[in-house]
Amino acid sequence: MIMKQQNSKRVSQRPVLILDLDNDFPSIATELIQQNWLPMTTSTFRQSMHVIQQTNINVAIAIIPTNKHKNTFDAVSKLQKIAPNVKWLAIAMQYPITSLDYSQKLSTYFADYFHCPIDWMLFVHTLGHSWGMTKVQKETSKEQLSNAQSHIMFGRSKLIKDLKLKLTKFARADCSVLISGETGTGKGLCAQLIHSLSERKDGPLVTVNCGALPASLIHSELFGYEKGAFTGAESQYIGHIERADKGTLFLDEIGDLPLELQVNLLKFLDDYTIERVGGNQPIQVDCRIILASNVDLENAVAEGKFREDLYHRLNILRIHVPSLRKYREDIELLAREYIEQYSHPDRKLHLSNSALQSMLVYDWPGNVRELKNRILRAVVMAEADQITATELGINAKSNFKPVANLAKQRVEIDTELLLDAIKQNNHNISAASKQLNISRTTCYRLIKKCKIKL
Repeated sequence: MIMKQQNSKRVSQRPVLILDLDNDFPSIATELIQQNWLPMTTSTFRQSMHVIQQTNINVAIAIIPTNKHKNTFDAVSKLQKIAPNVKWLAIAMQYPITSLDYSQKLSTYFADYFHCPIDWMLFVHTLGHSWGMTKVQKETSKEQLSNAQSHIMFGRSKLIKDLKLKLTKFARADCSVLISGETGTGKGLCAQLIHSLSERKDGPLVTVNCGALPASLIHSELFGYEKGAFTGAESQYIGHIERADKGTLFLDEIGDLPLELQVNLLKFLDDYTIERVGGNQPIQVDCRIILASNVDLENAVAEGKFREDLYHRLNILRIHVPSLRKYREDIELLAREYIEQYSHPDRKLHLSNSALQSMLVYDWPGNVRELKNRILRAVVMAEADQITATELGINAKSNFKPVANLAKQRVEIDTELLLDAIKQNNHNISAASKQLNISRTTCYRLIKKCKIKL
């Protein structure tokens, strides 16, 4: 049961969460009220999570019992993943501490710890210091976020300006957004921008790469599981969807989600409730869904690889992120931004004319991600203050002259790049995909488009 001590006359009271699973130290609330704090005592992880999500908590206290201390450590660990900015203090009921594991977890999870009898003057001073430091960190984060919003997607071209305008409009609407685009175009940055401009910006942004999770684990990773649900489930696990409560869930590479999981996702989107694996209690989750895919979902539906009902359920607000070759006028701006980002403050690097020209005619199959990686490589390899085309790794084979049949030219370049990567990796498609900075799905799609026989 959550105890919320309130005093309308004490408007300056600062809220503090107290996690006391065994009710070992009920008097702490009384002590803190006298010191002008607003204690909010909880006895379960779920209650603590609710308080953190509903209240502006900067600091929390965990009462560590003599026995069953593992449960408290596990709860604090999970809460720190949900709210990493909250600083924790511990009151250890066991003293002296003789267990190495116990002492290691104290130093890992807590800014400081105390034992009985409590020196209240020192405790309140430490509590106030932790509260103040967290407040400063949050204000700094907000300022950084404000600055990042203007730089999260670089570019002055009409395409990028239109994209930002559309993303800003989408941010105001609290409904699903489907982002499409080639690998490396910045779909994840679009999701970050939508979240940072939305009313959920103070909540978590939980990102899940559906293509990177093994099929056998993706259900439990998304929905969580109860202790003992299967072999190896030694404690309760809060899944990605539940962690996104009061925030945003970003599902990247949604086209790679197995069909059986698509059914579960569709059910969740109908009522926004989940059940953990091994559980039988519905859990309400309040979150916004943003999805991204580099595969054509319409084709995937036609091929039976993606559920049509799920596609129509997700396709509410849709935005396509253009490939870098569509807005070449921003390449120089992007390059200079990344050079400044990766260079040492004492070293001023700039692009040579030949390097810039090679970038302007290069086809950028890996899009902005490839540009960023090539600039990082060039900054590391640069011998002088000028970055050359060689240091960028762009050679004559990679360049092309603009021609009327641009689509044919792109296929020829893609074919050459793919063949080189496949040969260099002894026909290992996974390794070739990594070399090209693209997913296996995209690699196979390009192989099919370029009519390459393996």
